[in-house]
Order: sequence, then C-alpha cells, then structure tokens
Amino acid sequence: MPRQFKEVNADDFTRFSKEQPSYVLIEQALNEIGGGGNNGVAFKKEALGAAGWKYGKLISYGAHPQTAAEAFNKVREVLSQTEEREDVLSRLKQ
Repeated sequence: MPRQFKEVNADDFTRFSKEQPSYVLIEQALNEIGGGGNNGVAFKKEALGAAGWKYGKLISYGAHPQTAAEAFNKVREVLSQTEEREDVLSRLKQ
C-alpha cells in the first residue's frame, strides 16, 4: 500500500528536531523497497539519482539542500502512488 510522507523542505537537512524528518522516512522506505541491506542501499541510490540527486555518497544533502528537497519530493510523490520497485524507478525516470 502506498505511503504518504510530509513534504521535504530544504531546511530539513540543516535543522534539528525531535520529529524524524520526512526525508529519513523516505530513505527507509526506499531501502525496504530495495530489499534491505546492500540491495536496499543500492536501490535508494538509484532511485534518488533518477529523481535528480546527482551527487556522490560523500556529499551530504545539507551541502545542496534545494536539490535534495526536489529529489526527495519527486520520490515522495511516486511513493504515494506505488511501492513496486520497478514501477518506482520507471516513474522517477520519466
């Protein structure tokens, strides 16, 4: 069943809160969809890349918060429609 996540804002990557930021929950969902472990991490990387995150794993989201927010919101929109692995990737690449 598709999940609903709160919108991700650029300042989510640079502020601290008691509440877990939406982008963390989206990352967890991508990891689960990808099968967890190394496969989940690889899927998360592929999905975020397809959504527009063009930086390597050593670059934090806080270094490019607007780009990160746009990528996560694209993923958020797709995850509200489907959580099928191939369908997620297909929609993100459109």
